[in-house]
Amino acid sequence: MTPKRKAAGADAPEDLVPALSSVFSLLSEVFLEPEADVKVRLGEVLAFCPVNCPGLEGLPKALQGMIENCEPPNGQAMEFVRLFLHGNGNATVHPYESVYTHGHLMAPECLDDWRALHEEVGIHPRGTLHVPPDHLGLELEFLAYVLSRIASEGDHAESQRVRAAAETALRRHLVPFSRRFVARLSGAGPSTYYASAGAALVEGLHACVIILGLSPDPAQGSPANN
Repeated sequence: MTPKRKAAGADAPEDLVPALSSVFSLLSEVFLEPEADVKVRLGEVLAFCPVNCPGLEGLPKALQGMIENCEPPNGQAMEFVRLFLHGNGNATVHPYESVYTHGHLMAPECLDDWRALHEEVGIHPRGTLHVPPDHLGLELEFLAYVLSRIASEGDHAESQRVRAAAETALRRHLVPFSRRFVARLSGAGPSTYYASAGAALVEGLHACVIILGLSPDPAQGSPANN
């Protein structure tokens, strides 16, 4: 979705939910598609990110880093394959939560939890989709969707239900998962573009935690099995 432009100086956190939804939608593409072309849309979203909201200053800088370091599609795809599909001499930066929380792919505890979250907000994944729901890109797509629902939902009870799903996704999954994922990404010597994408992921989730009024350090989840 395209965020609505705010009035000058209106950097209240609750006004930034649509912009964050757009940020996570773009990052979902970045971590799912080897040749994702998001430069123009990043620039559009950056115009709606906070500049005067305490605690959220890191997100615009990280997004700007992505814009300035976009690579040609072929080079970007080669780096995507090196990082996320095979390590080419380095450890593969697996984009699947199960690897970090249970030590192997397709952990049923993790997948079942995500399926329950999908059902809670009425999401029905495409039958042709072969990527498990704990892929970072799909988790970010889920977060983008529920944030858009929070921004537009008029019914209070429904809004609270969707907000609870967002909080569960953040606390139980995305925040602890992203910390481990970005640590491994940093260790793989990524291109500046993907390093900036990792920073944007961390800063975006930090902003989301603040905007939804969660504690600054959500639960860590299961112990890492790296």
